[in-house]
Amino acid sequence: MSTSWRDRFEKNFISPEKKLGLDEILEEAHDAYLGWLAASLTAFHSDFNEDQVDQLDRIFQGESRIRSIANDCYNYAINGRFRLAKDAQEQEQMNDDWVCLAILVQSARPGIEEFSLTVRGRPIGVPAKLEQLLFHAQIRALLDFSTVDGFDEESVSVPQFFSQPVPGYLTLKEIALLGQMSERAVRNAAQPAAADRLQTRKEQTQTVVDATEALRWLKGRRGFIATRAD
Repeated sequence: MSTSWRDRFEKNFISPEKKLGLDEILEEAHDAYLGWLAASLTAFHSDFNEDQVDQLDRIFQGESRIRSIANDCYNYAINGRFRLAKDAQEQEQMNDDWVCLAILVQSARPGIEEFSLTVRGRPIGVPAKLEQLLFHAQIRALLDFSTVDGFDEESVSVPQFFSQPVPGYLTLKEIALLGQMSERAVRNAAQPAAADRLQTRKEQTQTVVDATEALRWLKGRRGFIATRAD
């Protein structure tokens, strides 16, 4: 996923303490997909009707697929369950799924904001929770590349979608996101008087936490489940 997407969404739309539920994620993924179809039709034809949306959906066959991918994303980002690919062919299919979700997430918001859409009797809102979930998955991968056996950028087991620079540390905001807690709470945990102190260091001008220390500390938080790759 592009650095520009991360910079934009991390700065403007990410709230680390936001709690995400599976049912609302699946509903939002479904709505975002329909909103994306309707927005595409509106952008090129100034309007749309339900038959056109249904026709596009039959071409893409995307409703069930996008819900399935969103479910996999939730299982990984929130529940820490990641299924490693068995071979290069399966890796490619998994990568296609993650890219499909990313394209929807990156492109749905502009059209939905622009056209104020209602599809199948439902007003379509921006997919803020789905955006956060996908970002959450990217940050978990950043931690897992440094701490989980078998989670390797060079291996066919992990979709190339997750490939990214791996510095070996996390920022306080990234830790807050993984723990589904406020950044202020993480900063308080880094104070010398904290009972289970989070050990930090400076990386140039930024306060960071080495990946192994981040994992150790996060394991003690109720909002975090360590990754199990199988």
